Amino acid sequence: MKIQTTKFGEMDIDEKKIITFTEPVLGFPDSKKFILLDNTNSLFKWLQSTEKKELAFVMMDPLQIMENYEVSVSNESIKDLNLSSIDKAVVLCIVNIANECASVTANLVGPVILNPEKMLAKQVVLLNSPYSLKHSILGNIQAAAAGGEK
Repeated sequence: MKIQTTKFGEMDIDEKKIITFTEPVLGFPDSKKFILLDNTNSLFKWLQSTEKKELAFVMMDPLQIMENYEVSVSNESIKDLNLSSIDKAVVLCIVNIANECASVTANLVGPVILNPEKMLAKQVVLLNSPYSLKHSILGNIQAAAAGGEK
């Protein structure tokens, strides 16, 4: 299947790799189908809409910036995602890059939970969370590039 993207031009994707969100990503009610694109040798991935060429999110594994990051997912969300166990889920967070990379933050309060077996996903909101909507990750990235600790 061919899709148009603003960042990557025309792409030929495998329809089996399309992720369907059980509910739209917050703020984007008209988009529920995405593909996850790996950036080789990068901490980041792209979550590209297959429906809107201009809609793409930078994503990352929150454990790469916070080793003790934990997500509490409701039983309803587990059922929505058709997960047999939360241990089979992949957790990603949306990254915001602002001011020409002067500020790079991760939304740790609204992670995306993915069932890679069923290609279903859902963004959840962690209520009463100790985490931040704008967790600074620039220092973590610089340390990782220098071979330092997270």
